[in-house]
Amino acid sequence: MALNLSRNTKVFVSSVNGVHTDGGCPKEFDGITGGSGHAVGDIITCNTTSSSGAQVRVIVKAVNSGAVTEVYVPNNFRGHGFIDNETCTQTATTGSGTGFVITVKGTPTTTVTTDNSRAGTGLFKGNGADANTFRIGVLDGYSFSQGSESTDVQINEAGATPNRGSKRFNDSLPPAEWSFGTYVRPFKHGTNSWRTSGDHDMVENILWASMAGKDIAEGALTGTSASALTIDGTDADISFVRSEHHELLKLSIFFVLENTTYRLNEAQVNQCEIDFSIDGIAQLTWSGNATTIDQVSTFLEDPSKYGAFNTSGAMPTDAASGGTAGVLGNGGNTATYVEGYNYADCVSPDDADYLRNKLSTLTLSTLEQGGGSASNGLDATTYDINITGGSITIANNVTYVTPETLGLVDKPIGSFTGARQITGSLTCYLDTKTDGSNQLLTDLAGATDLVSNSFDMSLFMGGASSATPVVEFDIPRAHLTVPTIETADLISTTVEFSAHGSDLLTGDEMTVKYKGSTTHSDSQYATDLSFGV
Repeated sequence: MALNLSRNTKVFVSSVNGVHTDGGCPKEFDGITGGSGHAVGDIITCNTTSSSGAQVRVIVKAVNSGAVTEVYVPNNFRGHGFIDNETCTQTATTGSGTGFVITVKGTPTTTVTTDNSRAGTGLFKGNGADANTFRIGVLDGYSFSQGSESTDVQINEAGATPNRGSKRFNDSLPPAEWSFGTYVRPFKHGTNSWRTSGDHDMVENILWASMAGKDIAEGALTGTSASALTIDGTDADISFVRSEHHELLKLSIFFVLENTTYRLNEAQVNQCEIDFSIDGIAQLTWSGNATTIDQVSTFLEDPSKYGAFNTSGAMPTDAASGGTAGVLGNGGNTATYVEGYNYADCVSPDDADYLRNKLSTLTLSTLEQGGGSASNGLDATTYDINITGGSITIANNVTYVTPETLGLVDKPIGSFTGARQITGSLTCYLDTKTDGSNQLLTDLAGATDLVSNSFDMSLFMGGASSATPVVEFDIPRAHLTVPTIETADLISTTVEFSAHGSDLLTGDEMTVKYKGSTTHSDSQYATDLSFGV
């Protein structure tokens, strides 16, 4: 028996589920013809096949006098369009060996996943600008679950000896729920990274892509479906202008425990809360739903694992040789053989920046509104306020739809977005300096003829506007409520706000801008050997 410790959990988020849309993805390989002149670490491409399969690569794990005896195959290298016993012959190598051949063993997948037959959406890709799978560093307190809806039928009758029985029926599975926290971590791509050197980016990139749009960063969709993220050498921008869709980017979220991997299917990011607690490290709390949760039993459909195959049909029980194997094809999870192929990873302490909330700053100003204060409006003012805390919440208000068929346990069939809401609050001490917090309270309390006001607000998380690293939350039209006063040792005030677009039909309520200073550069990404999916 094996238990799972939560502190060893790894989380991977992908726009695909590891099965090619064309199907025919091999589950196992055998029949290795080792060739000659190969060396451990060579990556061999086998694009000449005996039928219609394509895109197989292997990583050489062991050789005998230059002949390959053992190989590793991550998900991105497994290929597609194959049939049983189809051979794959070497066409290229990163080394100098020749003559390698490997054979597909058993019936490959169709166009659905091995576990619970979910429609295939693509293979994992962990390198290149179109990388689609990322490791996310999550904090303690993560959760994921899926309950059930049931109906109780009870007898309720009068009489001297009433029947008092009851019976319960399972009706449906509600949408799964998930949540986890991450740190806010900007960085810059270096020479050996998966995007252009010098471009700014963030570890939580794919979560923002799903929160605000229809496609991954630098994805293939265009027009209003193009990615909400712009990655370049100036900063990494997240705009909500392209979030006007009933369905945003659907994700597969993998919770990789010590001995079990769970996949959340068709997950949507419903809410993100940005925390400005000044004594802590800048954090984001992400939450949402998914249609179903599956346990992943096939290592080639797990982004953290690879398949291990050899010539003898039996693998040694040795973690260094492919995991706790013992039979042909059991996989391992050593990052060297999956990172940069199955997923991109920059969660290590020296890969990206951390932000200290204590250094955060606020700019707040307004133009004259409603004829100015003399007409019960607002005068043009630039305020000088130091915040002591606060938060911003972005909500997509996603609703999942579940049938209610008698005699069946139904599952959610999909989801749609509701109204987008961006709200928040700021706390600060109540002071009497010029254009300070007391002046803001006085101005708002006096603007009795303004039912809707507009302030230009920018929150700079981790530093001033010109600092790096820093993340800016730019809200050009913030509607502020009259601040409330909080009594404590030092009197403080809380200002609540809501972000408005330029009109009800335009999603330009807020722009998020990341600027990093730490450079991510790892030899694992020096050459992009991942296949396009």
